[in-house]
Amino acid sequence: MLKPLTTEELKILNLLEDNSNITDTELAKKINLSEEDIKKIKKNLEDEEIILKYKAIVNWEKIESPEVIALIQVNVTPMQGSGYDEVAIQISELEEVAACLLVSGSFDLLVEVSGPSLKDVAFFVAEKLAALEGVEQTRTNFLLKRYKQAGDLFTAHRKTHRLPMVI
Repeated sequence: MLKPLTTEELKILNLLEDNSNITDTELAKKINLSEEDIKKIKKNLEDEEIILKYKAIVNWEKIESPEVIALIQVNVTPMQGSGYDEVAIQISELEEVAACLLVSGSFDLLVEVSGPSLKDVAFFVAEKLAALEGVEQTRTNFLLKRYKQAGDLFTAHRKTHRLPMVI
């Protein structure tokens, strides 16, 4: 059952989603509640697993990193009694999987995977993902560059490295 949230709870969630580093003091000032109330609301949201984790968004393109990220489109056969859930859970439990999403369109699941090299990701897809019961087809797309994630832009300017076209 979905839990209806109070206005204060929603405000806290929105502020935390925008900046997980915000202090309880700052939250209290912005929402006009006591710090003690903020702590109680946050604890309740954590206990009910509405807040799962506090996380930084890192721009990995600013540092040298050999990691390769792939977005894999997966077609699956729904299982009797559980639909897509059983296959999605099996995929989600694989160590290399960062995200697994049920989507509409020309494929069923979108899976984000990371690995140390293109070859490692390719072997993961061939030996682990495609080998799962219920997985019918996969299409792998390798991530080249992130422009925006979780509402945050990764580039502050709109400069282009393209040369102007002369006609």
